[in-house]
Amino acid sequence: QALRDLRALLAREQNVPAYVIFHDSTLRNIAEQQPATLDDLARVGGIGGTKLSRYGQQVLDALQATG
Repeated sequence: QALRDLRALLAREQNVPAYVIFHDSTLRNIAEQQPATLDDLARVGGIGGTKLSRYGQQVLDALQATG
């Protein structure tokens, strides 16, 4: 849920649909793999270089907050 909340917040800030930030399948991959570092996150399907640099640390922070 923390990842969905983050995605919704980022989408509102950028005035874009949530799926533009991350697709549901990408959120599921992140939740399943529980990456601990940016390198780990880079290996998650659906995370390219731009999204990694733009949102990576926020995603990791959201995961740590729930863990």
